[in-house]
Amino acid sequence: MKSNKWILPLLACILGICADALGRDQIASDVYSWKAAPVEKIAEGSRRAIVKGSATDFSLMEISAVTLNTGKTASELAQTNYEMMIVIKDGSMKITIDGEGKIVSRGSVAVILPGDACSLSNSGVGDATFYTLRYQSKTAIDSERGKKSGGSFIMDWNDVKFEPRDDGKGGTRNFFSRPTAMGRRLDLHCTLLNPSQSSHAPHHHRAEELILILDADVEQYLGPAEKDGKTKKATSGDIIYLVSNEYHAISNIGTRPALYFAFQFE
Repeated sequence: MKSNKWILPLLACILGICADALGRDQIASDVYSWKAAPVEKIAEGSRRAIVKGSATDFSLMEISAVTLNTGKTASELAQTNYEMMIVIKDGSMKITIDGEGKIVSRGSVAVILPGDACSLSNSGVGDATFYTLRYQSKTAIDSERGKKSGGSFIMDWNDVKFEPRDDGKGGTRNFFSRPTAMGRRLDLHCTLLNPSQSSHAPHHHRAEELILILDADVEQYLGPAEKDGKTKKATSGDIIYLVSNEYHAISNIGTRPALYFAFQFE
């Protein structure tokens, strides 16, 4: 009689994969607190898990933050089955993609397409922290589309022009709006919103959106319509997640200008 010893390990593997897939619930519209996020000690510093789940067009959207101690490096960040965006929160870092490196500071951004090797090194004095956004499309990876759109790239904060708003509320840095290997449209901009101002009236759009707060005390409106929704406060380091077609609006309730990234994806 043939041995069936392989059956139990195989079943365990299948059940583990299914459990992981089922565990990726749709991320809810909410404020995800920096301070409340669990912190894991790693050899290079620490890692903070903030958001993880699925989205309308993505089977995985995972947001975490890594703090590198002086002189430390985080490498082999990219894999072939997901794409990644890096946003520098604090400090100075050298980002290297496929052997080409660039030193950038707070507010700088990198997008690493599937299969490209990446490392990040703390190039300054003191700790450096960066956000990592990993995302995986529900549809097949379109590597050729990603290459045609420019491939992996690094954008220095100082190279992105600040454009003042005509209404005097603040201004915007438009980083990019392009298709990539994982999405037909990924859009990133950074807003400066003056105290006691609202960026816009409650509105909605199909693309899901997350707001990454660099420096602010804001109030976020969330609701199924333009009014009668709920408001939630958020502060520096927090992530605000907005599901598809959620009505939303953001107001600066602090005494200093609010600075935050808005990332739309579909």
